[in-house]
Amino acid sequence: MALQALHSSGVAFRKILSHFPEELSLAFAYGSGVYRQAGPNSDQKNAMLDFVFTVDDPIAWHSENLKKNWSHYSFLKVLGPKIITSVQNNYGAGVYYNPLITCDGRLIKYGVISTTLLIEDLLNWNNLYVAGRLQKPASLAVPQAFTGFSL
Repeated sequence: MALQALHSSGVAFRKILSHFPEELSLAFAYGSGVYRQAGPNSDQKNAMLDFVFTVDDPIAWHSENLKKNWSHYSFLKVLGPKIITSVQNNYGAGVYYNPLITCDGRLIKYGVISTTLLIEDLLNWNNLYVAGRLQKPASLAVPQAFTGFSL
């Protein structure tokens, strides 16, 4: 059973999202770093925050993110955004993760998925990876251009 979301998480999430390219169609945070879990480990104050960023153009987004956050990427960074996007789209669940990143004093991991693949997974349950994460409590962020950016 999930307990209350982390206090002032909206502000913390906005600060973290400000470190990334703005071209997001959707971002959401999920897991025990966002919603404290009941049980013996429920007092984890520094649990990792898990994010998924949805982007319309993964090549352009990774290109910009490589400029801003070169150190986040594995060895694939030297191969460039086209190869990163190819790995993202053609292997696994269509999500490219950058794990174990320190951002604003918090440990995070973030995955990037194309808007098209997210919609396909939500509608057709192609692999249920991201759709499964959205069947649990998640804190959604829609870019400012769409709603005034509320979390």
